[in-house]
Amino acid sequence: MSRSEPMQQAIQAQRAGRLEQAESAYRKVLAEQPDHAAAHHNLALLLLHRNQLEAALEHMQTAARLEPESVEILNNLGGLRERSGQLSEAIEAYRQAATIASESPVPHCNLGEALCKAGRMHEGLVALRAAATLDPDLPEAWAALGAALLDGGQPTAAAASLQRAVHLRPEDDRSWCRLGDALQSLSRFEEAAAAYEKAAQGNPRGLDTWYGLGRARMECGRIVQAVEAFQRVLAIDPRYGLALHDLGKSLFELGCLEQALPLLRQAVDAGPAAVRQHALENIAIIVPGSPADDNGSILQSRRTWGAQWPCRPAPPRTRAAGEPLRIGYVSSFFHRPNWMKPVQAVLQHHDRRQFEIHLFCDGPTDSLPAQFRLQAPDRIHGIQRQSNEAAAATITAQQIDILVDLNGYSAPPRMALYPLRPAPVQVGWFNYYATSGLDCFDYLIGDKYVVPAAEEVFFTERILRVPHSYLTFGVDYPVPDVAPPPVLAGNPLTFGSLASQYKLTDAVIEAWSAILSASPTSRLLIRNKRLDRLDHQEFVRGRFAAHGISPDRVLLEGPADHFKFLDTYRRIDVALDPFPYSGGTTTMEALWQGVPVVTFDGDRWAARTSVSLLRSAGLDEFVGRDLQEYVQICIRLANSPDTPERLATLRAGLRDQLRCSPVCDSAGFTRAMEDLYRQISSEWRVGITSV
Repeated sequence: MSRSEPMQQAIQAQRAGRLEQAESAYRKVLAEQPDHAAAHHNLALLLLHRNQLEAALEHMQTAARLEPESVEILNNLGGLRERSGQLSEAIEAYRQAATIASESPVPHCNLGEALCKAGRMHEGLVALRAAATLDPDLPEAWAALGAALLDGGQPTAAAASLQRAVHLRPEDDRSWCRLGDALQSLSRFEEAAAAYEKAAQGNPRGLDTWYGLGRARMECGRIVQAVEAFQRVLAIDPRYGLALHDLGKSLFELGCLEQALPLLRQAVDAGPAAVRQHALENIAIIVPGSPADDNGSILQSRRTWGAQWPCRPAPPRTRAAGEPLRIGYVSSFFHRPNWMKPVQAVLQHHDRRQFEIHLFCDGPTDSLPAQFRLQAPDRIHGIQRQSNEAAAATITAQQIDILVDLNGYSAPPRMALYPLRPAPVQVGWFNYYATSGLDCFDYLIGDKYVVPAAEEVFFTERILRVPHSYLTFGVDYPVPDVAPPPVLAGNPLTFGSLASQYKLTDAVIEAWSAILSASPTSRLLIRNKRLDRLDHQEFVRGRFAAHGISPDRVLLEGPADHFKFLDTYRRIDVALDPFPYSGGTTTMEALWQGVPVVTFDGDRWAARTSVSLLRSAGLDEFVGRDLQEYVQICIRLANSPDTPERLATLRAGLRDQLRCSPVCDSAGFTRAMEDLYRQISSEWRVGITSV
């Protein structure tokens, strides 16, 4: 037998997959020829295949010592060192290979990747660009260059390189995934989703792929499809914290709070610190609308999230006798007049002789004076681009007496402003429907309907009450005329809801299905921004179908401009209030268009805002004592023969009734608010600002 014959037998055995036979043959060769570099090299690769990394590295190093000019051996040595955690030594091996084979792209590519992995990004990019230049058709070079550019914060260049990589190798699922990452960071979400879908075809168990696809679909507003992607992630890894969090958020957007909150709570336990904080924040935001929660768990959830910010001492403030009280209002939404109607009404009627008004605007300021009819002494301070520390300094510099937050949990990043204590007294109003959970708020302004005295224990703030509803509305902008109820023309009675989709919980769908089942000729029209897609509509119809409601009885429509949106009420006879997160502005808009809103007295503030408005407007007949009576009121309206005439009479006179009620008495409401401000100021001056 020639000296080369055992080597050939070893190679043949290795190629045939007879690894034990091949290993034995290589060892026999090395026993006779210990300086046989190829035998050391091949044995190293075989041992690597059998997960014997340490032994493989030892043989590869021997091979490299025996043949120091072999590019193949040096490349493989670099790979083994990298896998062993010897990154600096791996870089040296790759560099030697690249020096020897200066015109070969592969060593440059390996070197570039290792350098980037070591954090030597500039050197790594130089090597990777060299590899791509040496062979413009080498997909590995473009893939590695694109990944490095993306990790280095250059998504535009990364996308171009990765597009080249997938063009050269369409089956490269990893490059498709990284291309999706690059496109997503460029806000090219539809393209990103398409890239992730390509990646998923090649690797249906890729966690990063399915998670990225879910995120891209969320950004595109494709919520039902996002849910499917996140569910694929969790089918592979049930404790993937980011997917738990984002699946919870997606289900919340669809109204499935009963499923959303448990997922967010799992994310608190499963995710890293950043995911935990996001999950706690989102729990704090949505928990008042959860049918499974109550005042106690709402308080606990918000306290838990707010515990991250210790409260500073209040700044000193000395007022001269007779000096107007300085009231500061903080909002991120002054630029949205339709939403800010109650605030606008108050600002129009403030007594500027006794109150100096400051608006701290955390949004666009260009058209605010026209929208809010500010008077000459008022001042606007733009804080949109300021950090919370800077915004606190801006507020403190104005020596505000009473700072009123109008955001609540609609702008959670700004909640961190208030523990900095920019004003001696801090109050929540308007966009509050539960406790803040923060000790830095001294008062919360509500009314007797939304916060009964027995429930004050569930608030970290002291509750102050205005005499009627804690909201007021002035309608001085174009709206559609009131139309006769559609049932008057012989149409089936149409229930309707223009509430946000996230308020339509499983409990709401079940109750509305019960109403439709007991009034078989009625139908339901739902319109909101989430119903802009057919798959979203099918999802909602499926929820009703689960309760036996035929799809043709549920009319679903997407968003429209505000005037056209309001004009939807001409096709609705009776509006249904969601629960436990009832309407506010939505309720008032329905009433102004002549449409009665049926609600009931719920178990928390969020469930009683419509109650506050209806009772203050003299519409008690549409307020049920509980959910059962709520359903019965609706069934009676649908089945009673006198309903058409009754609704027509109500509709014709409802605007005048509202104008004469406290909910549209903006001047009277403002006087009541000013009385509370005076009370607060008096108590503050003698040190009574805590519960």
